[in-house]
Amino acid sequence: MSNQYSLEELQENLDKQLAWRKKELSLIAGNINSSKEEILNTLIRAGIPLLYAHWEGYIKIAAREYLSYLNAQNCKVSELQDNFLVLHLKKTIIDVKQSNKATKFATLLDKINNQDNECFKVKQMDSDIISTESNLKFNVLKEILFSLGLEVKKFELKRHFIDRKLLKTRNEIAHGEYKDLVDKGNDDQAKHDFEELYHIILELMDEFKEQIIDAGLKKSYLKISS
Repeated sequence: MSNQYSLEELQENLDKQLAWRKKELSLIAGNINSSKEEILNTLIRAGIPLLYAHWEGYIKIAAREYLSYLNAQNCKVSELQDNFLVLHLKKTIIDVKQSNKATKFATLLDKINNQDNECFKVKQMDSDIISTESNLKFNVLKEILFSLGLEVKKFELKRHFIDRKLLKTRNEIAHGEYKDLVDKGNDDQAKHDFEELYHIILELMDEFKEQIIDAGLKKSYLKISS
């Protein structure tokens, strides 16, 4: 089994991707905490789209890094959990659906029949493999988690924050709607609401990273894991 991409390298890459995002977000969070009234409202309006951008960006990049790691392990498809078989076949299935040609069906059948001999390889940068749909709501995230064999529970508990507090507000701002996020005379509540959302989203990004590293460490991507 090849280890061209080690677990240590995977962790280092995920940590680096998370570190600069946290640094940038901490700067705007600090400015929000020290601002008031109209400036506070403007900074929160800027902060939520930035928070969303890092949320979507990190999940997408971390997922693709994990698939790069798995590609490098040269595991047989038959050795992996079924969710990875789905990923391995996904592009071929999509091609079959789009073309409806008999030769495409034959290619799919050949892949299925020869999975015992095929190594797991996916084009991790392909949007058909990992897609956030440019709107990383909970249901989209759940599909990514399933594809990677990761647990959904902790993310589901924060579904309201993902879908309503983050994504809905970001979309309203990004689509040019005026949304006053600070009630007059209630700066402290607005600061609290942003800080709560900020910490929850960072916790979920950390959770995503930790699940990937744990899966790599325990080799839980295998049908018989350590």
